Amino acid sequence: MDPSLRLINSSPLAGGVSAQLTAIDAQQPDGRVDRLVLRQYGAANLRTDPHAAVHEYALLSLLHRAGLPVPLPRHADESARIMPVPCLIIEHIDGFPCTEASQLTAPLADVTGQLAGVLAQLHAAAFTLADAPYLADIRAIAARRVETWPSAPDQALSEPAVRTGLARIWPPPLLNQPALLHGDFWPGNVLWRDSTLVGVVDWEDAVLGDPLHDVANARMELCMAFGISAAREFTRQYCELRLTTDMTALRHWDLYASLRHAGRMSEWGLTPGDRKRLEAGHQEFVATALAAL
Repeated sequence: MDPSLRLINSSPLAGGVSAQLTAIDAQQPDGRVDRLVLRQYGAANLRTDPHAAVHEYALLSLLHRAGLPVPLPRHADESARIMPVPCLIIEHIDGFPCTEASQLTAPLADVTGQLAGVLAQLHAAAFTLADAPYLADIRAIAARRVETWPSAPDQALSEPAVRTGLARIWPPPLLNQPALLHGDFWPGNVLWRDSTLVGVVDWEDAVLGDPLHDVANARMELCMAFGISAAREFTRQYCELRLTTDMTALRHWDLYASLRHAGRMSEWGLTPGDRKRLEAGHQEFVATALAAL
């Protein structure tokens, strides 16, 4: 990437599911140390987008210029000259995710308020397809998932009930201007330092479409991590910041969000206790979403 840098240290980073992450310390000629992150894309990412590295570099550049708290991209390579797979090198953000109540260092309302604030900032940025022509439309992705029933629906996550509910109301009405969406906005993709939100990471699922897709996904994840009251407070705070967002289709996107983890929890390496806790939170969210029908 940069022959003037001298490697000091490298170590694997935990948390990557769709990509392999490595932390790199490299010294500049003047003695300063760059803390970088190497992202090597997995097979699933590359099947969806063979140019994932270049596209994420372009997206992060766009978001960084707009003032969003995202990592500054430094280099993208899809030629396999640096690593055997396409890769992206970004600057490291010094922070930690907060995905369970025991990690909270601030009142929960402060946490949800900052999450709502950065998501509202993203959706207010008014990016268009011309800014990021490589991004897919979430409605097309969602339609395929809603229409394709698996051979063995996930009973623990109420998948049959969710799909039956979606079949009654899909597709959602088009009531909001399309926005650039993170696509997987949840506490695990947000970094904190001293109770302050300092970064939003893992943008490989970014899409264009109704901002309620991001809102619903955050609501589901907050319910799983902290309970339904956290999801409701986040929603109230987001609505206060985005008065022009029509929330009519939130029930559609809540149910769609409920499908995202179906059949996948076994891949996460969870302890039995953690899996039971997350499934209980998911069931609470699904029950609330179905009641809204």
